[in-house]
Amino acid sequence: MDLIRPSFPSNMIENSVRRAPLRKRYWRCFVCNDIHYGIAPPELCPTCKVLDAYVEISADEARKFLGGGPDTPMAWEDFRAAIGRFAAGREFEVNPDAAKVDLLLTGIFENEKNHGLKFCPCRLRTKVPKEDFRLVCPCNFTIHETYKGVPDGECWCGLFVRRK
Repeated sequence: MDLIRPSFPSNMIENSVRRAPLRKRYWRCFVCNDIHYGIAPPELCPTCKVLDAYVEISADEARKFLGGGPDTPMAWEDFRAAIGRFAAGREFEVNPDAAKVDLLLTGIFENEKNHGLKFCPCRLRTKVPKEDFRLVCPCNFTIHETYKGVPDGECWCGLFVRRK
């Protein structure tokens, strides 16, 4: 039986019984070079708004379009602004305690320097990449017991707190 998911183009879904399980791939918009990573490309490019404009590419090609990863670091101020934009309009916000945020950002940037990714400073890496990817800041904290269903919930390290 073919899998049907309304949000994906039907020609991009694989039958998990007859073929390999679904896996994420890199896709590039041939119009504006927007890069997408997922099991299927978006039907509409979010950057240039062209329909069905994505082609599958290799990870190496994606890295070239994305600027080479570690060779294009994000400055502290840029990351702080990015997490502010991430939290805008959501049920959580960046912790209003600026001193705590500065301390956490120091740990996040030390982890990036030492391990290549902005790992949460309060969680221990397992050295199993698939598991450790869940520890990159911001993590999916809304499902953790420190946040979900807790009136004054926060992420593991307290960088994000429930908006009051």
